[in-house]
Amino acid sequence: MKKLLYLISTIAILLSSCSKDFLKTDPHTYTEAVYWKSATDAEEGLAGAYSPLQGEEALGGEEWCGMEAFSDIGYLNDNSYTDFLSMAEFRATQNNEGDLSLNAYKEYYQTIKRANDVLVNVPDISMDEDEKQRILGEANFLIGYCYFTLVRRYGGVPLYDPENVDASVSVRATEDETWAAIETALTAATEQLSYTHDQGRPGLGAAYGLLAKVYAYEEKWDEAKTAAEVVINSGEHDLYAVYSDLFSLDHENTTEHLWSLGARYGTYPITPILYLPNNVWNGNHSESLGAGWRLVSATNLFYDSYEDGDVRKKATVAKRDVDTVTYNGYTDILQAPNNLSDVVCVKFMQPYEDGYTDWTAGLDVPALRYADVLLIDAEAIMNLNGGGPDNRTVGVPAAAESFNKVRERAGLSAIASPTFNDLMYEREMELAFEGGDRHFDLVRWGLAAEIYNSISAEGTYKPARTFVSPKNDLLPYPQNEIDVSGGTITQNPGYN
Repeated sequence: MKKLLYLISTIAILLSSCSKDFLKTDPHTYTEAVYWKSATDAEEGLAGAYSPLQGEEALGGEEWCGMEAFSDIGYLNDNSYTDFLSMAEFRATQNNEGDLSLNAYKEYYQTIKRANDVLVNVPDISMDEDEKQRILGEANFLIGYCYFTLVRRYGGVPLYDPENVDASVSVRATEDETWAAIETALTAATEQLSYTHDQGRPGLGAAYGLLAKVYAYEEKWDEAKTAAEVVINSGEHDLYAVYSDLFSLDHENTTEHLWSLGARYGTYPITPILYLPNNVWNGNHSESLGAGWRLVSATNLFYDSYEDGDVRKKATVAKRDVDTVTYNGYTDILQAPNNLSDVVCVKFMQPYEDGYTDWTAGLDVPALRYADVLLIDAEAIMNLNGGGPDNRTVGVPAAAESFNKVRERAGLSAIASPTFNDLMYEREMELAFEGGDRHFDLVRWGLAAEIYNSISAEGTYKPARTFVSPKNDLLPYPQNEIDVSGGTITQNPGYN
C-alpha cells in the first residue's frame, strides 16, 4: 500500500480546463507549488479526481462489469482471467488478479487521494462560496462512493489521511470504521450539494440516495428510509417512462440517473463494448459481424427468471436464435456463436444500433439510479414492519407505493402487499448488469449460500459453486497490497 500511495501522490493528475464540461478538454499536469490558487484550479483539481474512475478497470470498465460474474445472473465469457474466475466461482485461496481486481483497487484509491487533495486545498481559495461548496460536496461524494465500492468487496480498508499518510495507508481500518468514514463523507456532501448539477456530476439527490443505500447495507432501517424519502419527496427525481431508453445516448441525462459517470466518444469509459458480442450475425451480414469484447454475458437461468410481461427482459437480455436485436443498421435474430451461453446482455448496446462507431461509444455509466432508491425505501419499510430476509413471505402494504413505482414501469401489475421475495425479484431485474448489485444484495441479506449452492451447473461457463459464509462474503484482499505493505495489511479470514 505504501508503494501504491506513493504512486498515487506522485502521478500527474489528469485534469481538464472547463468546470461545466470536464470531459471535453485534454488533461494537463500541475505542481502544488503553483496550484490551488484560483477557482479554475479548484475546478480542474476536482476534474482530476474523476478521471481514475473512467479507467479500464474501475467504474468505467472491466471490474464494474465483471462483478456480475459473482452473481447467478452472469459470467465471464473470457476465461483468460483465471484468478478473477477463481474468485467468482468461490474457489480462490488468495487474490493474485493483477488486471481487473488490482487495477480497479488502485484507481479507486487514486480518486480517494485526489478528492482529499480537493478537501484540503479548496477551502483556502478565494472564490464564489456556492461554487466552493459544490466542489467540496462532489469531492466528499466521490470519497464516499469509492469507499462504499471497496468495503462491500473487501470489508475494512485503509482510510487515507492526508495529514498522516504513512500510518493511514499501512493498516486496514475495521469494517465498522470504514462504514463510519463513508457516512461522514456522504453526510458532509448532503450539506454541500444542491439538486442542480451538471451531467456526469452528483447532486444532492445522489448524496442522499447513496447514503440511503449505505444505511441499508448497515441495516440502519430508520436512517435508510429517511434518506431515501428525502430524495423521493424532493420532486427533483422521477422514473423515466421507457426503461430501455435509460441506457442510450439520447436519454442518459434523465432525472432518474442520480449519478452517472460521464463519458465522451472515443475515450473511456468502455462499458458498452464489454457486453457487446464480437459476432452478432455469424456472417449473415458479413460487414457487420460485431466488434465487441463479450467480456460478460448472461445465464439462461437469469433469462428464464423474468415474469411474463416484464419489459426489462427485452431491454436487458437476448437469446441466440430466439430474440431480435438491432445492430449496425440491421435488425435480425441474434446469432452470437462465440458466446458461451445462449444469452447476451444487450442493456448497453443502443449506441451501436445505427452503426458500429467506436470502441468507446461515449455512453455514461449508470452508477446510481432513482429506481434503486425507491427499492431501498421499500426494503427499509419492509424491515421496519415485520418483513425482510428472515420473513420473506410476509406482505407489507406500507412498502407498496415505492415498490410499485418500479414494478409498474416494468409493465407488471401492482402488488398491494409486497413481500421480501417480491423485492428480491425487482432488485434483480431492475439493476442487472449495473455493477454487481445482485451479488452484494444476496451477501448482505445472508442468502448467498442458500441461493448459490442450490444452482446446478449451466454448461462449462457457470459451474456449480459452493459459497461458504462468512469467508466468501468478502473477496480475498489483493495480494499485491499485502505484499508491498510488508504484512501490515492483512488478508481476509479464510484466505491464505
